[in-house]
Amino acid sequence: MMRRLVCPCGGKLRCKLCGGTGVYDYEVGPRGWMPFVCPTCGGTGRLVEPGQPDEECPTCHWAGTVDPANSPVTFLGKIRKMFFGG
Repeated sequence: MMRRLVCPCGGKLRCKLCGGTGVYDYEVGPRGWMPFVCPTCGGTGRLVEPGQPDEECPTCHWAGTVDPANSPVTFLGKIRKMFFGG
């Protein structure tokens, strides 16, 4: 079952997971919601530019992995949780 999730980058153009749209598609596997290697930094947690200091990866924020079970919640998601729990 394919799910559309909010990207942890917040819609930054440098993100390779969502391409700057702020959402990405994730298919829940047989083992459930499993973290995966960040496509933007390749699992290092930082962006390395020649001649520049290391920068925080906009997608995983130094973690190296993206956890779809812990994706940011949108405003409508917060309203849904208030009324229906979650």
